[in-house]
Amino acid sequence: MDIRTDIKSEIEALQQQILSIKQRGPFLQNTRVEKTPAGGTASREAKNECKYARLRTGRRNLLENGKKSKYIPVREIDKYLEMCSRGKAISQLEKRLKKQQQQLARLNAVAASFGLS
Repeated sequence: MDIRTDIKSEIEALQQQILSIKQRGPFLQNTRVEKTPAGGTASREAKNECKYARLRTGRRNLLENGKKSKYIPVREIDKYLEMCSRGKAISQLEKRLKKQQQQLARLNAVAASFGLS
C-alpha cells in the first residue's frame, strides 16, 4: 500500500475531526480562563473564594475586542472553559494536519523527482 494514500486518508480524518469540533459550538483558540480571588482590602472570606475570572490570551494574540484580557462573570466560567477546551483541541488537530500536509508534499516531491506519480 502506498504511504501517500495513508497520509491522505489521515488528512481527511483530521479535517473531519476539526469540522465536528467546530460544529459543537463557539471556540476560543490560544485563550485560557484565569480564576482569581478578591484582593486588596477585601475580607478574608472573600479572598478565599474565587470571585473574579478573566480570559487571557497568549503572546501576539488578541481577543475579539482587541485586548489581551477580558473579565467574565463567575457564573459563565464553565461556558468559557468549554470554549477554550474546544479551541485547544482544534489547535492541536490543526498542528497535526499541517505536519501531515507537509509530509505529503515532501513525499510527492520525492516521487516526482523519481518520475513516479
